[in-house]
This record gives sequence, structure tokens and C-alpha cells, in this order.
Amino acid sequence: MTRLRSLRRGGRANAALAWLLAGALAAVAVASALAGDLAWALLALVLGVPVAAPAVAARDPTATVPWAPALAAVAAVAGPLAGLPTELAGYLAVAAFATLAVVDLVAFTSVQLSPRFAAASVALTTMAAQAVWAVAQFYSDVWLGTAYIPSKTELQWDFVAATAVAVAAGVAFLWYAGRFEDALSTNGPTGAT
Repeated sequence: MTRLRSLRRGGRANAALAWLLAGALAAVAVASALAGDLAWALLALVLGVPVAAPAVAARDPTATVPWAPALAAVAAVAGPLAGLPTELAGYLAVAAFATLAVVDLVAFTSVQLSPRFAAASVALTTMAAQAVWAVAQFYSDVWLGTAYIPSKTELQWDFVAATAVAVAAGVAFLWYAGRFEDALSTNGPTGAT
């Protein structure tokens, strides 16, 4: 599918921004680890994987995701440092990871997705990740005696919030992909490179 495959056309300026943002993710990971929040540090490092993976796999430092999804990932994990509630930042970070993963798939592999299906994949991946996190919290409460899930009502509201963020992420991805494609189509064809 050629429409979304053109997301890889960022050039050196995009690569420089993407690597700068990957460095920001590493900085947030270090700051979180030094603050004793190892889970958040791990999340920041995990978000750096889809930013750097295409360049590592292609052995080309300019093969990076577009800077905008990478910036969304940095904003999500740096949000708590700026006062954003950690729970909401977590939902946003998972949505950013799903977006980066879908961008990697459509831009750097032979996988072909229509823009709508790619947006749905972002939303569904975000919701699935929240479900896995809820299961992990439940078993942590049962086996380790933690209190991550204080009530079923709060858990249900967590799912509602995660679903809202997932749908918003899917819509944002669809808008971004369409806007990116429109800008490219005025400069020439958008075929695969």
C-alpha cells in the first residue's frame, strides 16, 4: 500500500529530530530511574524501541519514524514531570507506542494496511495493552498484596478512559496520515521507495 508507505520519507532533518527525541526518551528513562520509578523508566525505554528499530534494522541512521509520533511519545512519558496525572500519561504512552508500532509496520515492512485499518489497529492495540496491564495489576494484587485495583468500579472507569484515549489516538493517526499524504501529493507521487 503506497499511501502510508511514504511515511518513511523524512530525510536528514526528520532523522535528526527523531534521534533527538529518542535521546529525550532515554533522558526521561534515566530521570525516572534516578527518582526510583523503574516502571516508568522501562516504559520510556520501550517507547524508544520503535523509534530506533527501523534505523537499526536497515543499518541506515536516516531510516526513522516521522518526528511527530516520536514527539507524542516523549510528551506522554514526560507528562508526569510537567504535572500530567500518571494514569493519563500511561494511557497516552501506550497509545504512542501503538502508533509508533503501526507506523513502523506500514513504513518499513512489506505489511500493507489501509489508513482506516491502520487507525483501527492503533486503537485496538492501545485497548489490548490496557487490558494486559489490568490483568498484571490484578495478579500483582493477588500474589504480591499490592492495591493497584481498589474496586471494580475504578477498573471499569480505567477501561472507559483507555478506550477514549485509544479512539482519540486512532482518529489522530488517521488525521496525521491523511495530512501527511496530502502534503506529499502536492509535491509529487507517493509511491513506495
